[in-house]
Amino acid sequence: MGNKLFQEGGPHDIKQIGPDEYTFNVALPKDSDGLVARECPAESCSPGYFKVKPGTGITNGQEYAFCPYCRFKGDPREFTTKEQVRYAKDILEREALEGVDRIFKDALGFDSSGKKIMGGGFFSIEMSFKAPHKRPLMRPFEEEVRRDVICPNCGLDHSVYGLATWCADCGEDIFLVHIQAELNVVRTMLSDIERRRESFGHRVAAKDIENCIEDTVSIFEAVLRAEVRRHLLESKKSTEEIEQFFKKIRNAFQNPRRAEEIFTKEFDVPLLSSLSETEADLLIRIFEKRHPIAHNLGVVDKKYIERARTDEMEGKEILVESDEIESAIGLSIRIFQDIHSRMFGGNKNL
Repeated sequence: MGNKLFQEGGPHDIKQIGPDEYTFNVALPKDSDGLVARECPAESCSPGYFKVKPGTGITNGQEYAFCPYCRFKGDPREFTTKEQVRYAKDILEREALEGVDRIFKDALGFDSSGKKIMGGGFFSIEMSFKAPHKRPLMRPFEEEVRRDVICPNCGLDHSVYGLATWCADCGEDIFLVHIQAELNVVRTMLSDIERRRESFGHRVAAKDIENCIEDTVSIFEAVLRAEVRRHLLESKKSTEEIEQFFKKIRNAFQNPRRAEEIFTKEFDVPLLSSLSETEADLLIRIFEKRHPIAHNLGVVDKKYIERARTDEMEGKEILVESDEIESAIGLSIRIFQDIHSRMFGGNKNL
């Protein structure tokens, strides 16, 4: 046993499988929420970083894992992060150094306390062996990822950046589930408005509502951009062509009517076909309220009056009700379901 570099067993279940071959099992540390980091092996994937909760999703016989951003398909072991590889190597190095110390002590006859006495009587020599100081074992550095979602197909509990598309375990398209999670955050904020009005006053509550409408418009724009990007990638457009397209349209997707023109012209997809004309006009009017909120501290200006075709008084603060945002969310969901089905054959409902 003493002349082996690694001792079998132990916390890492070390096994010798050949003259100079060993296997190790390294348990990867979890974060405070019980999640373990993963990283897409594809160098071109961005952001490529996500987290999964062990014990959820496919727990037995998982043959493949998937990147939620680019759907890279590979062996689950391929998705270890660079920090996790570094951590495993540090453990291996520590075990190897302990093995070298053990072999050295055994070869020179040191006892368990690291001492050896040679000679006796009037003349003796005592030798002692002190192992080098162990370097602290640093756990893997992990990034903060705060968009949580549970796959409705396999039950995987995982976190991603932004609006990802695929489940990291089963590889199914769960884009609409990610959208639902984002919209639920806005709905949760809306449900707390009355409490905050009572606790902090009308201005704070009004600001909360303004933030909710800005978030709703931002989600609408982000969803349309994500759908378009995926469509263009699947159409084999280059990265440069895709970026040029987005430069050309700028922030047009913040306006449902302008977005409809682009979707109809470029992709032959009638963006607002799932809404009646009255519903489409309502959504546009609600979204137009974002302009004075984002650019004029919520005060009505001439540009808003012209764009919204309203008779509201210039200089007056814009009025946004929680019910309006709930309506905008509901109408947006119908649009997302319809265009996702038209563009990618998705039939999952929010």
